[in-house]
Amino acid sequence: MKKALLVGINRYPDPGNELKGCVNDVRRMADTLKGRYGFPGDGNLRILTDARATTKAIVDGLAWLTTGASPGDSLVFHYSGHGSQVPDRNGDEATDGLDEILCPYDLDWDHPLTDDDLAAACADVPQGALLTVILDCCHSGTGLRDFALAGNLSSPAGLTRPENPVHSRSTIPRGNFVRPCSIPPSDAPDRRRFLPHPETPHPAPPRPRRPARRFGVSVTKTNAVLIAACRDGQTSADAWIDGGYHGAHTYYLCRALANGARDLNYRTLVSTTGTALSRAGFDQVPQLEGPAKLLALPFSAA
Repeated sequence: MKKALLVGINRYPDPGNELKGCVNDVRRMADTLKGRYGFPGDGNLRILTDARATTKAIVDGLAWLTTGASPGDSLVFHYSGHGSQVPDRNGDEATDGLDEILCPYDLDWDHPLTDDDLAAACADVPQGALLTVILDCCHSGTGLRDFALAGNLSSPAGLTRPENPVHSRSTIPRGNFVRPCSIPPSDAPDRRRFLPHPETPHPAPPRPRRPARRFGVSVTKTNAVLIAACRDGQTSADAWIDGGYHGAHTYYLCRALANGARDLNYRTLVSTTGTALSRAGFDQVPQLEGPAKLLALPFSAA
């Protein structure tokens, strides 16, 4: 059995938090899984975008993805959108005291979708089944998803590439999730993949910076492989590529899958994607984590 849950969120309640390439990301991933790897298009492939990608819908989707999995099954969860951090609540984050979170459309800071929640949702994947988790978002809690332009890819006729497509990196000022801040107007090509936690009335003194883990690492304790779009502390780019907006990581990952051998293994896939990103002028370095025996397997092959 082959099943996939694909989540892409461009639109958030506050237009200032909107992204551009996330919905294209999941469409491209769906086409790749169906066309290259034989994933059924009906019933076994579920897509959640924008306002449909609520916390409950994602959690229910993960339950749908993993329930009834058997040895030999191939499962894929792909998320494209904002990521952030919240204070750790269960004491398992000794390094930085923070839990990494995904940011659904209806993000609730008091009940966020954490790294631990993802791991719990996937804990019952049995031995012999393979779950691939692909995250095109910022994982360090200190970055953003910037627009950038892949300069070696031109726009087709009839499509105009955006003005000023490259922007310097900056952290969104602390404030409420829906509070506008001093950033370019919403129609400017600068969209974040990091949302800051709302400030408290009496913020604590800043703590020394410590290494932050990537969202999704906990899931690799199950029978899962994690492909993350960037290193801790790096940004995950929203880019104008080949006449449209895409997550740079998802675009080049899907291109590597489409152009590579069908038995392309995870290590080679991530290396090829990283090389393509570098050649296109992006400095984000995709990361691969999971049990060594799984990383040598062909992509999505249990």
